[in-house]
Amino acid sequence: MFDSTTIDQLATRFKEPAWLTDLRRAAWAKHRELPWPHASDDIWRRTDVSLLDPSKGFVPAEPTLQQSVPLTDARLAELTKPLGGEALAVRVNGSWLHEPCVPGLTIEDFSQALKRQADPLRQVLESDGMTPAEQKLSTLNGAFHHDDVLIQVPKAMSIAQPVRLVHLICASAQQAVFPLTVITVGSGSSITLIDEYVSVEPTAAAPHLINARIELVIEPHAKVHYVRLQRWGLSAREFLLQRATLAEGASLTMANINLGAALSKAHIVTKFIGPNASSQLYGFVFGHHQQHIDQHTLQDHQAPHTTSDLQFRAALQDSSRMIYTGLIRIAKNAKQTNAYQSNHNLLLSNTAQAETIPMLEILADDVQCKHGASIGPIDDEMAFYLMSRGVPRPMAERLIVMGFIEPVIQQVPFEPLQERLRQEIEGSLHENH
Repeated sequence: MFDSTTIDQLATRFKEPAWLTDLRRAAWAKHRELPWPHASDDIWRRTDVSLLDPSKGFVPAEPTLQQSVPLTDARLAELTKPLGGEALAVRVNGSWLHEPCVPGLTIEDFSQALKRQADPLRQVLESDGMTPAEQKLSTLNGAFHHDDVLIQVPKAMSIAQPVRLVHLICASAQQAVFPLTVITVGSGSSITLIDEYVSVEPTAAAPHLINARIELVIEPHAKVHYVRLQRWGLSAREFLLQRATLAEGASLTMANINLGAALSKAHIVTKFIGPNASSQLYGFVFGHHQQHIDQHTLQDHQAPHTTSDLQFRAALQDSSRMIYTGLIRIAKNAKQTNAYQSNHNLLLSNTAQAETIPMLEILADDVQCKHGASIGPIDDEMAFYLMSRGVPRPMAERLIVMGFIEPVIQQVPFEPLQERLRQEIEGSLHENH
């Protein structure tokens, strides 16, 4: 059940301090008082949010011993082997399979971190700024989070080796899981982090829920490359709140790659709270089967002289559907801001669908804002050009699709992962679109 008893059980299991349990209780109270998002809200009305309601027949997932996860040794090795030179950490259902060991970097469970320090975590978890509709779902994570990871880069520390964190989650039918990751990068530091989420499904007949939250706090003049790679199974339903907060002079290059889940509703927020902060944001969705993917981005410029450049792309086959809503918000004092947003969708079948809704909210003068969008099938002229040079049509279409994807793949700052993504996506393309 989802109630205060479950919260007490979580607090006991993790030996939490009282303030963290109080935050859980406050989040649960807030969830119960808030209404579900209304159909009149343009950001929510294209997705049936009742499918993300854990009270509709779902139960909290119990921690499972690693040995009980239905994986052969060969499959486990395939999912968790290093790709080539990265520092690798692996979690299975909230427990470490490969203990992280990166000089200068701390990766640990909340329960470990809270023995030493509470302030950084507390500040992040108490931060707000979400809409009531977002809070309706994010408060569920706030109340019941259980697979909790804190990643910390201290001040003036350059982590040269890419860091790859793999989360393997095995949820049975009608279970709900609530992973929470907090990443803090100290002033003047730099890191490349690949955050990979993979479902291991014992059954595929009935759905399970994943309500996830990722908070990325980038302190002044820090530089971060961050990739979130999602490979949930075809019976998963996901809500994700992912926020990056950039202080003065901070720089973020971020790529979100969405390959799985039956239903995915993601809110990806970038907040610029200090002057001269900048970001390059990329997203890619590969839709197949009956997938319903709803992505919302917010470029929230709250300080002057900030820059954001966002590019989201989707390639959709079968009867998959993509909804993209993107908001650029520029506060009154955020003068001389430069913000760009684009969303391009490639339809690979007659039954695939895409919708794109760009939005601007500009309260400052002396700013530059642009947005662009496109939806369409494979360009016949491009296909004809390749065919006229002896390339068979199926291969021509495959080349066009991979060329469409490539600008986002190039933003993954780790070449072995780039190559694996190319192989994975190309291997999933149908011959006939």
